[in-house]
Amino acid sequence: MNGTNDVEKLGIIAGAGELPILVAQSATEQGRKPVIIQITKTDEQRFTGIPCEIYSYGVGQIQKITQKFLDLNIKELVIIGKIEPSILLRPFQVDATALKILTQNRKQKPAALVSAVLEHFQNAGLSTLNQDRFLSHLLPDPGVLTKREPNAAQWDDIKTGIATARQIANMDIGQTVVLKNQIILSIEAIEGTDTTIQRGGDLGGKGVVVAKASAENHDFRIDVPTVGMQTLQTLHNVKGSVLAVEARRTFVMEPETLFQQADRWKISIVAVE
Repeated sequence: MNGTNDVEKLGIIAGAGELPILVAQSATEQGRKPVIIQITKTDEQRFTGIPCEIYSYGVGQIQKITQKFLDLNIKELVIIGKIEPSILLRPFQVDATALKILTQNRKQKPAALVSAVLEHFQNAGLSTLNQDRFLSHLLPDPGVLTKREPNAAQWDDIKTGIATARQIANMDIGQTVVLKNQIILSIEAIEGTDTTIQRGGDLGGKGVVVAKASAENHDFRIDVPTVGMQTLQTLHNVKGSVLAVEARRTFVMEPETLFQQADRWKISIVAVE
């Protein structure tokens, strides 16, 4: 289109939130032209200023999405942005391809369902890239990322919390654990990070530690654990003390702003291996 056929295109299947915008911006900076397919009800204006093509399909229209990418000669795609897990519990518009995938995987967990969709794309000649391929600058190296360092007891909680979070992630339950003085207060399931922090804070009171981690065999094409201002705000609301994430395996959104706010609220943020 308009003389840009020589530019390598990147397919982006975009859920809600800011991450699809950041991927589109980064891809553009790397000389790629984003072709965005929105699968959640989101304002197209969020991509204003980025030279891209935008199409909208339902999350269940797998064949139309595949065909659109193939028609536009796209070889690589990224699936990024928030897609509520609860969408899998509601009936939604599905085409024959999606129905076949659902039928073949009806007793599987959501992650297996998404893996089956990725396999479908692969078989059609579309390669799904890791979500961090264009967002490596959001992955922190190991260390204390704020001015305030955790104390000895909090470091013990961080180690226990990250180990526990990895275990529940391995079981495909959730990624977040809230604890204090080695007592596990809440574990994330389908309700999400913020609700888990709120519940753990209500039970543990001031000074809780939040740990977030992914499974050992986590598929970074589907999801990268993410923390940001909303996470920090929720932790502050319950008077929490520490946010611990996995180094190089977690997106930290708006890092400079986040760390400055954490310093003001006297919250430690650490990245651990």
